[in-house]
Amino acid sequence: MSYIKIIFLAPFLTIIGFTQLSAQSRDLDSVYYIKSTPFLNKIIELKDLHTNIQLSDANNLIPTDGTLYMPNGQEIIKDDQNLYINIQQTGFIYKWVGTIDSSLKFRRIDQTININYNIGSFNFLYKEQLYSYGGYGFWKTNGHLRGFSFFDKQWDIIPLNKEIFANGYQWLSKNEGRIYVPIQKYINAGLKVTTEVDFSQYESYYLDLNQKEWVMLGVLDPKAQKIISSDPYPTNFLSVQNGIIHIINDELYYFNFIDNKIYRSTKAEVNQFFVRRLPMRDAFEYKGQIYFYIPSIERFETTAFNLPNFEMLNFPIWRRDTDMDKYVALAIVLLLLVLLIIGVFRQRIKQKIIQSQLKVLKTKSVSQAFVGTEISLIEMLLKSAKDDIKVEIHQINHVLGIKDKNVGLQKKVRSDVINGINEKYQIITNGNQPLIASVRKEDDKRFLEYFITPSETKEIQKLLDKK
Repeated sequence: MSYIKIIFLAPFLTIIGFTQLSAQSRDLDSVYYIKSTPFLNKIIELKDLHTNIQLSDANNLIPTDGTLYMPNGQEIIKDDQNLYINIQQTGFIYKWVGTIDSSLKFRRIDQTININYNIGSFNFLYKEQLYSYGGYGFWKTNGHLRGFSFFDKQWDIIPLNKEIFANGYQWLSKNEGRIYVPIQKYINAGLKVTTEVDFSQYESYYLDLNQKEWVMLGVLDPKAQKIISSDPYPTNFLSVQNGIIHIINDELYYFNFIDNKIYRSTKAEVNQFFVRRLPMRDAFEYKGQIYFYIPSIERFETTAFNLPNFEMLNFPIWRRDTDMDKYVALAIVLLLLVLLIIGVFRQRIKQKIIQSQLKVLKTKSVSQAFVGTEISLIEMLLKSAKDDIKVEIHQINHVLGIKDKNVGLQKKVRSDVINGINEKYQIITNGNQPLIASVRKEDDKRFLEYFITPSETKEIQKLLDKK
């Protein structure tokens, strides 16, 4: 009897298996008419809403039952001109093209063939252009930027200057045209590594969407790194004004990328409100209000995003990269050391030259050390010193033979001769006192008067007597 049951049961199971395989091999339709709901009505009503909404399974819009895409999540991507539905991990894009009666018509606009190469990618609209950034596929994560070609109906790679890997903390600033990525984390299953290896990189960047260039902001602050490191599998992000809110260990954090600040909720009831609504599906922020849609009752719950409910932490998200400071400091120290050595070397050379000149000058008489006009000037000043009077400029010009020259030349010659006499005198006497000094005339401060420094009168007289 059991054999008879098996004979009849086997074909029945075979038919069921073929039926299931046939159903799961069915592709998605190119057009869907989706019944209007309060959720869709609200999104359409908010004309200037720019958002990316992760949908819950209960709120999926494209019917995928019986297809290979049933496990795939769905998301809405919207700006003030367009409304799209993306089937995650596929690159499939459906665009809202109109409303008929109470149904919204969505038409598939892509011709994507490859799937599962962009798992967890960040999909967004900027200047009406669809983009997809990052994701996982073919055993590794990537930091590529892809743009959707509405003409070819395919996703095209957009070359960038770097490959930066996001880990969920990325945020789009539409006003600035930037994607902020404060920390990188990548996976490469093709590498043989131990479980202790951390593929995190703590450099912070933003992507300039207009220039298609990554720009380094700095490095993740060590205290911010400690917070983020306690969140090994980051999910449940919600884009708000100037950044994202995110639950880490049952605490709500607000990462403000525009001002480079981190805030933490101080209200237990606020934390509990968001924890109960994890993983923040069917949610979006609009002008300071956060909307949570409940598909089972087709209603919204709203809560205000109030900064007074948060405390600002005393450290930024990223800081200036100081790793090179030690090398810069070392280079400065070495430069100063070289300059010091050169200065000491030059000083010693100068001292040797002075000493050698001193020896030479001391062996010479005054007439050998000073030239004729210099001796004449010294003798005139010395004679005036004995009479307790000072010498005027025109007298010096006469002794130096420049009384008929122009004023500029007179001044230069006087300065050169007097400086030369003082330098030679200091070398001969091995002292610091100048032989010839000057003061302003009492009756006319525009002019100078010259005299022998009183403390050097006897010394210069001795030198003159020896000549």
